[in-house]
Amino acid sequence: MSKNPPLITLAPHELPVAGDLVDAELDVSLSTPSTVVVNARLEVEAPDASGPSSIELALVIPRSRCEGERPRLAALLDAARAAVARATRAGTTPLTCLPRRVITLVAGRPHLIPVV
Repeated sequence: MSKNPPLITLAPHELPVAGDLVDAELDVSLSTPSTVVVNARLEVEAPDASGPSSIELALVIPRSRCEGERPRLAALLDAARAAVARATRAGTTPLTCLPRRVITLVAGRPHLIPVV
């Protein structure tokens, strides 16, 4: 866990959604026949400056819950919740760091994933 600067200083936008699909090209870091992995960052609030300000996340989405590289919204939210749970409950984040929000990039711009 490192002290990372906030992902982006701009205010994040809401994710574009069309029907039940995320209607945008997400920052996909890995695409296999069975999964799509999306980069994201969990911003956390530490009561003092000793903790991290953000934690890198990998949102692992089953390909069966995607259309091409675009996940269904429910699949993205499930993947984000699971990644936050892993980061905050698996001993990798001190309990003093409170999750604030999950942000991913869409075409280089920050977008909020509403899970925290």
